[in-house]
Amino acid sequence: MANTKETEKITEFFRESSDNYWKTVEEVSDATRINPTSVREILTNSGDFVRSSYRMKNGEPLYTSREMYRTKAPFVDKLIGAFKNRID
Repeated sequence: MANTKETEKITEFFRESSDNYWKTVEEVSDATRINPTSVREILTNSGDFVRSSYRMKNGEPLYTSREMYRTKAPFVDKLIGAFKNRID
């Protein structure tokens, strides 16, 4: 099960990197020093994080915190997401 301290550490990482708020599992893992398996589990199972419908060129999924999505995502992305019933 996900560690609360690890979840808080990941959330803080997203806050600190607010200009570029979409991150891969590896980017989060490297920055927080939490192993990638734990990061992936936290990002996919916690309601505090969301996954983008877009991906990196190599196919890796992108994630951000729900908080950063609400404050940083452009209105148009949120509107389109509402129509698609997806986060972005």
